[in-house]
Amino acid sequence: MTTNAARTPRRQADRSAATRAKVIAAARDILCAQGYSGATMHAIRDATGMSLGAIQHQFPTKAKIMAAVAAEFSDYRIKVYADAIRNGSTPKESLSNLIDANFKMVSRPEMAAVLEIHLARRNDAELDREVGPSSQRFDRRVRLWGHFILRAAGIDDDNAYRSLQLLNNAVTRGLTVEYIRNPHNPAIEQAVLMWKTQMLDLMFGGR
Repeated sequence: MTTNAARTPRRQADRSAATRAKVIAAARDILCAQGYSGATMHAIRDATGMSLGAIQHQFPTKAKIMAAVAAEFSDYRIKVYADAIRNGSTPKESLSNLIDANFKMVSRPEMAAVLEIHLARRNDAELDREVGPSSQRFDRRVRLWGHFILRAAGIDDDNAYRSLQLLNNAVTRGLTVEYIRNPHNPAIEQAVLMWKTQMLDLMFGGR
């Protein structure tokens, strides 16, 4: 039988998890709608309906909230990308699936939110320290997947792959900005298809 003493820590953990989830969701939505400067602790407080003290018990600083937003989305992307790669029956199909999964992220509010966070890192040393580790882990994971896919296809050119990855990141971020400005622009979907065709041709050619 579960005692009241055993249930109490579990209830506290559940409450803490619920608080964290609510704060992260509010911060994400404010980042997407108002940008990094608009995502103040007071704005997050107002959006959640919580006291500032309750928020700061979980996240003592704005930088820690931003880091949690970025880390949560990184974990989600890693899962989606891993599934996309596994569903490919050939290296080319795996890369095609990975590109498709990546560009589906463009329409998610988290992508706009995280873009705001990464731009703000340039002028905020505390934010850079908080966000850096999860960002580096994510980039490392994606880089390893890319190398694995290409080596399985018999392609071994790390310099070319790194350059293409930079280009792909630039296109993804640029299209995220375009989506924020005009989410119903059919040209975005066409641009994604054109970029995917170019990427696969550059990587695999006639393979």
